[in-house]
Amino acid sequence: MQRRYVPAVLATALMALVMVSCGDDTVDEGSSPTETLPTPTDGSGGGQDDDVPEYTHPSGADDVVFEYSEVGGFVPRSVAFQSPPVILISGDGRVFTPGAQIAIYPGPLLPAIQVQTISELGIQRLLAAADEAGLYADIDYSADLNVADASTAMVTINVDGETWVHEAYALGIGAVPGQDDEADVAAERAALNDFLAQVGDLATLVGPDELGPTEIYEPDEYLIEALVVEDPLAYANDGIEPTIVAWPAGATVPLADAASCTVVPAREIGGLLESANQLTLFSDAGIIYQVLAKQKLPGPTC
Repeated sequence: MQRRYVPAVLATALMALVMVSCGDDTVDEGSSPTETLPTPTDGSGGGQDDDVPEYTHPSGADDVVFEYSEVGGFVPRSVAFQSPPVILISGDGRVFTPGAQIAIYPGPLLPAIQVQTISELGIQRLLAAADEAGLYADIDYSADLNVADASTAMVTINVDGETWVHEAYALGIGAVPGQDDEADVAAERAALNDFLAQVGDLATLVGPDELGPTEIYEPDEYLIEALVVEDPLAYANDGIEPTIVAWPAGATVPLADAASCTVVPAREIGGLLESANQLTLFSDAGIIYQVLAKQKLPGPTC
């Protein structure tokens, strides 16, 4: 296959839209967030070929080899902060995806994240599929779209010493998965859409034997943002009032210092966050806060 290399576009892969906001009980939290992925159009598993090129990629536990997120769109701050990637593959061979959300209100404070292993052969097959899709190039996905408040598909690939970032606004909206519509008229947009359809069924793309069982991800660190609450009752919804709990006195990060994204060790607050829900508020030094929280995944901290 033809390998193409041009200077990389530098960007930060952000979080995908899979969570519901605090106080919004109109969204079905029982649906699987992985349904945001397109449906595969080719079940033949074309990537399952042992004769694939050798690609180099970062191999550290905190390195990102591949990440696909849906970012932006008309969403509250809490959703934008807490939404995890649709899929992230780390250098040490782990696959992170959103887990199923339980259909209760208020739901858990933390997003559900699951993790499984992927073999080196599986990573090579995915990188080969990206190469076949022409993604190792600097591509302009802009199109004249009459679509408002849609998200942007963001794909980041670190391979052979290059970082390739692809951003396509409103990718696939109104299209049959894997096919063009009036919005997706460019061949490049269609190729990206088709590739993400393959990624949507990762076991078919890389081979089921290359993936381990899924488990709940237990992080070493959390990322938080703390927002001062003037009126706790303003957070009440459906007749349910918020619960106020104390922030740990021994935490290395007081909430007054977490106005922007901040790293906190899981050993200090993990149990507290895991037991909290969307209507849990936190008091610290006499001030009440809403805390946005998520698990720290490989890659950039904030």
